[in-house]
Amino acid sequence: MVRAISKYLVGLTLASLLPLTEGCGGSETAPTDGPAWASDSGLPEMSDVAALPLDPQDATTASAEVAVEQPDTGSESDASTGSQGDSATAPAVTVVVLPDTQYYASTYPSIFTAQTRWIAEQRTARHIEAVLHVGDVVDTYNSPSQWTVANASMRILDGLLPYVLVPGNHDTDPNRDGLMNSYFAPATMPWITGTMVPGRIDNNYALVDIGPRQWLVLGLEFGPRDAVLTWADSILKTYPDRPAIVVTHAYLYHDGNRYDLAVSGSDTAQLNYQYWIPQYYGYTASQGINDGEQIWQKLIVPNPNVRLVFSGHDTGAARLTSTRPDGSRVHQMLSDYQWLYAGTAADLGGSGYLRTLEFDYDNKEIRVRTYSPYLDLSLTDDANQFTVSLEP
Repeated sequence: MVRAISKYLVGLTLASLLPLTEGCGGSETAPTDGPAWASDSGLPEMSDVAALPLDPQDATTASAEVAVEQPDTGSESDASTGSQGDSATAPAVTVVVLPDTQYYASTYPSIFTAQTRWIAEQRTARHIEAVLHVGDVVDTYNSPSQWTVANASMRILDGLLPYVLVPGNHDTDPNRDGLMNSYFAPATMPWITGTMVPGRIDNNYALVDIGPRQWLVLGLEFGPRDAVLTWADSILKTYPDRPAIVVTHAYLYHDGNRYDLAVSGSDTAQLNYQYWIPQYYGYTASQGINDGEQIWQKLIVPNPNVRLVFSGHDTGAARLTSTRPDGSRVHQMLSDYQWLYAGTAADLGGSGYLRTLEFDYDNKEIRVRTYSPYLDLSLTDDANQFTVSLEP
């Protein structure tokens, strides 16, 4: 998502490196010695990767302030309502969320590579168990060169970690078509348990072990159609005992509220208009275009196993914890750094920042951190470093 507005300052500190018919592809299995797609061969040979275009050491000594838009970080409750069987004996494990990578695919490929290579290198030390991409994988949906960059970077994780990605508005044309399935076909991603349309990754789900629990990760297209939400609801109800994560491109706005056409309206002159709301794009309008609030009401409220929602699209970082009528809570998070300035001559398309979420079952919490392997810097303001409850 393109948004050239920079209004606020966030502090940077040095990191302590620590066809719309129901159906599915793939199958659900219970391997005895780890998933069949996993490899013990270690990190792939990367000798042909181009050198980074900027010396990260120079960036660490640059200005410690960056111009980005400060969101309302939402609210969070400390109350707990039970663990639903979460184990209290397992070590903390990590899930990585990759924000919009569109400018890395188009202009800064070495930063994309730096992100996924760091993940591969850190997977053992940090107990990384999954990677989730919130969409806008590329900047131009029909550019083979950009998809080649994205494929090369993401495929570093093949055989090492399961990853789930979803299409953003830059990844498809107005008919929701593009090259994504040519480069990320479900058949080449054996950890994907199923897809809405056989052979298409646009709407997919995976059963992923995160520590002692198996989680359902549900990936949805940008502004999902009505039929997509119906399919997604059926998947959530098929696995009601799995805690679930929803990943979609546009859901939370930078002020910490969900995208909501009923609030925003369609008049850009109004003060409450939400820029880049999914309905603005007009994708397959006759089939429905659902914004964040509609996804919340139609899909998340009726399914108490959904605990987390991740999105990108709107530049900034924000979070919102919402409570269903039954008392269960959902943590919703926006992370998109594509216009983040990091004390460099240019913003470098987000400068490599990604999210790490450490699932600590002993303390029943998820610790969220924001880090750039490219710059070796962390964002430590409240919008980017915080803790939420692991309990529903």
